[in-house]
Amino acid sequence: MLPLVIILLLLAWIVLRILFPFKQKTIDIQFTTEHKEHNWRSTTVAVTFCVTVLLWMFDKVTGINANAVAMFPIVIFAVTGVITEKDLQDINWSIIWMVAGGFALGLGLNESGLADAAIKSIPFAQWSPIMILLISGFICYVISNFISNTATTALLVPVLATVCKGMGHTLDSIGGTPTIIIGIAIAASSAMCRPVSTPPNAIAHSTGLITQKEMLTAGLITGILSLALGYAVLFISGEMRLF
Repeated sequence: MLPLVIILLLLAWIVLRILFPFKQKTIDIQFTTEHKEHNWRSTTVAVTFCVTVLLWMFDKVTGINANAVAMFPIVIFAVTGVITEKDLQDINWSIIWMVAGGFALGLGLNESGLADAAIKSIPFAQWSPIMILLISGFICYVISNFISNTATTALLVPVLATVCKGMGHTLDSIGGTPTIIIGIAIAASSAMCRPVSTPPNAIAHSTGLITQKEMLTAGLITGILSLALGYAVLFISGEMRLF
């Protein structure tokens, strides 16, 4: 995905240059806030961030799963006082509960036996793998433009995992279950039409310099390009059995 991200950054820059041409020759920047020097809190966050990412990347070496690694920064920030009680109150807990609800849905499907029952009752094996890939990506893209990308994937992945299990070896022609699941990640990441889609959009919109109409136009064009290129790379990777 790294080469794809670099290409998409360049394309997004071109799209923004076309939609919002810059007419000034110079930019005057005035800093209204005092410069904050680095302190122990910023150092703690930087070190914790790096360690967490490394633990996620080398989980097969350390033997620590992603869930346990995710608890590491929470414990560090709580013990050191980087995160206070007020910070916890400002967290958007509704999104967190929505994400957690998606995982609970997946566990419930498996533990209750409903997933197996659905697999036996619906002829998933007769469905076209390409159609499953494209339809799931389209649904994910549409939903992600109205709720958080993370929440969307958390809701759809358990359902698609059940569908993929029901299709069996039918998906081997496009690379198997990983192709479908990674497609969901690409589709969710391509949704950037509204501020609620992703935190960077919310931050940009909070400046008051960008209207939702402008974000919709740029986000729709960039999103379509991202979907087209992302799924092209995904399909080729699946065909080459890279997953």
